[in-house]
Amino acid sequence: MHQEIVENVDMASNFANLIWVEKYRPQHVKDIIMPDSYKKYFTDMIKSGSTNNLLLCSPIPGTGKTTLAKAIVNDLGADSIYINASSDNGISVAREQIANFAATRSRLNKPKVVILDEADGTTPALQGALRGYIEEFAKSCRFILTCNFISKIIEPLREGRTQVFDFNMSRPEFRETLEEKMLARLAGILKHEGIEYDIEVLPLIVTSCFPSMRKMITLLQKYAAMYGKIDKGVLEFKSVGTELSDMIKAKKLTDARNYINSNGFSPTDIFRFLLDEYVPQMEPKYRAQAIMILGQWEPQCAFSSMPDLMVACALLDIMNLEV
Repeated sequence: MHQEIVENVDMASNFANLIWVEKYRPQHVKDIIMPDSYKKYFTDMIKSGSTNNLLLCSPIPGTGKTTLAKAIVNDLGADSIYINASSDNGISVAREQIANFAATRSRLNKPKVVILDEADGTTPALQGALRGYIEEFAKSCRFILTCNFISKIIEPLREGRTQVFDFNMSRPEFRETLEEKMLARLAGILKHEGIEYDIEVLPLIVTSCFPSMRKMITLLQKYAAMYGKIDKGVLEFKSVGTELSDMIKAKKLTDARNYINSNGFSPTDIFRFLLDEYVPQMEPKYRAQAIMILGQWEPQCAFSSMPDLMVACALLDIMNLEV
């Protein structure tokens, strides 16, 4: 299994080579870790040459929703647009991007797909417009939505207009099979990176981070970068996770502060995470300004009686960049 994913590494991207989560992100449906019944459904769908309108949901981040959406587009060779609804969530997105894309015909007669990531962050007005577009462009365009909270998706999109798949892989009937595959994937990544690891530790990492593959890989990369190997110390290692990224993108400052405080992360932990992991994922036009923000607020921590306030100011400024 790990050999398949290694073969899909995109060595052309400096960013992907730095961030393991991106470097080893599956590019094809066949390489994604998911239940056998899901794998069969989506593999058969790809063989048909088209996709259904899909709603992929899970309250747990890092379970493969976005990866699957992009892999479907890749396997179909489809014309597509990707919209992150956590930042582009107003009705203008529907009019200016989705409708314009869906209304035009593919010059090469390829399938057309709109990926609306984090669709639960969109306004009711956009979701209402999307309902109409799914019907209006049924013959020429398909829609793949991802969300964390399905209750925030209007009923007309949940009932009948999309096929809903629950990507909360923590269900007992999935766990054993998925854990075996995740273990093999992690071992393959470490072998490919030339990282020494304790074979008895990997199953414990899978168990503690399950079902978030993204969390497992992020933890391994950070610990390996600091200690040069994976040993039992990783089990007690506190790593800022992708949960914080999700909170920043959703502009949930209170949730972000609670997450930082409940995990006992220091200001150094947070600024290092923002610089090394969050900023590289931002749109290029925002990165320089984001680094300036970090440079403004990080030194203030040493002189402040409330360094957590300086962290909050930095988070707020970065949240306000992506509007």
